Amino acid sequence: MTIKVYTSSSCPYCARVKKFLKEHGIKFKEINISKYPSAAKELKSKTGQTGVPVTLFGNHKIVGFDELKLRRLLNIK
Repeated sequence: MTIKVYTSSSCPYCARVKKFLKEHGIKFKEINISKYPSAAKELKSKTGQTGVPVTLFGNHKIVGFDELKLRRLLNIK
């Protein structure tokens, strides 16, 4: 299952999501909406969200940095 993390260059919560995933050896694809404006449109059409970070995997969507939800859904103790 591919995990996608929509981010922007200046977002501190985006950095926290990426750091958390890396610390736990979780591979993910980063999509930076600052660098790719078309990705912002894609994010809004897929999720209705305009803010980042948004983490998508399977049928799950996590808006913001929610460590408890990330742990639960990714089965990290």
